[in-house]
Amino acid sequence: MRFLLTLCFAAGVAWGFEGLPSLHAPITLVVDSEKPIAAEALRELQNELNHLLKPGGRSVEWKQLSEMKAGAEVSDLIVVRFRGSCRMETMPALLDERGPLALTHTADGDVLPFSEVLCDRVKAAARSAMHGGQVPDGNKLMGRAMARVLAHEVWHITANTQKHGKDGVAQRGLTGAQLISDKFEFNEADAAAFTRK
Repeated sequence: MRFLLTLCFAAGVAWGFEGLPSLHAPITLVVDSEKPIAAEALRELQNELNHLLKPGGRSVEWKQLSEMKAGAEVSDLIVVRFRGSCRMETMPALLDERGPLALTHTADGDVLPFSEVLCDRVKAAARSAMHGGQVPDGNKLMGRAMARVLAHEVWHITANTQKHGKDGVAQRGLTGAQLISDKFEFNEADAAAFTRK
């Protein structure tokens, strides 16, 4: 399925989502962030997200909202806004980590291709699982955590479901340890949802 990007979503105009993506079509993520994402976090975010989606036969084409032109054609569009500070400070922030790490909008029971990653909550969850030796790699771990949270939301969108998986990245309520661990992926059944029609 192809979308004609008119940037009307930037003005708050709602538009339709026609269902699940085509088999093996790249997912176009049009991203915007309130504050700049640390370069190391962004690299890890992009690498980890592609790694997580690969077993489902999907890849990601990353575009900045500011670079998009009216009338540009993209496939399987998902718009993502990163809210808060998406960089790991050396001193832990005293934030309440309860609540969602991200959210995806829905309408009339359909999951819409619009998500928000709440970076301050992701950071607090990731930081809660870090030990002193991991602090120098804070932005890399932040990128990994953001990728897993975003992959979870992309899964909801492409599977058009508000339900959760039993384990892995699609499960409800990811922990700080799961967000930054060396290996944490979708289980086989949930990865298959990326290509299910």
